[in-house]
Amino acid sequence: MELFIDSSRETLSLSLVDKNKIVFKSNVDSHSKHSNYLINELKKNLELYNVNLSDIDNFITLNGPGSFTGVRVGVTVSKVLAWILGKNLYLLNNLESLKVGTSDEVVITVIPDKKNYSYVGIYDDNTLESYLSISDEKLVFNNKKITIITLSNNDFTNSLYNNLCINNEVKLKVIEDYNYVDLISYALTKEKVDPHLAKPIYLKKIDVEK
Repeated sequence: MELFIDSSRETLSLSLVDKNKIVFKSNVDSHSKHSNYLINELKKNLELYNVNLSDIDNFITLNGPGSFTGVRVGVTVSKVLAWILGKNLYLLNNLESLKVGTSDEVVITVIPDKKNYSYVGIYDDNTLESYLSISDEKLVFNNKKITIITLSNNDFTNSLYNNLCINNEVKLKVIEDYNYVDLISYALTKEKVDPHLAKPIYLKKIDVEK
């Protein structure tokens, strides 16, 4: 069994998969107060489906970029559970997670953030470059097949689409939720992470650091 946790967005997402079949999935509108909900939501679903924590073989979590506190909640819970149970831990970049199942020449993933920020991942030749914002010189593509993928459309994504359409064949894909089975299968192709070395990814400084 694999347990997936994403606490990097306003919505808290949990999913348990057994042999490529979803046992349960839960999306909680906790409005970024994930520490108040995560453990209780996990406990409730495990009891409802008669699953013990020790039955879970692999813990998978998105480790950013995203909400500074939110990302830490999911990473901390996953690394502690993997450590105390002696199970496997896998981390997946949020921007990379949106790309799973897409194979165009260029894939651009966008995660809108508060304060008008957007996290942007540009996959050119399957190599990821991550940005908090992007400048025009990063977007010079000609005669390419490009897919833009986001969980939530916004003005930035629409502007990106319109600019790239001038010289390229562009698709804009807005997905409501992850395909958990495919996402977990993809994460399991990565290297396992030592729970003690698991860290969130941040692309911007928090206000106190500034």
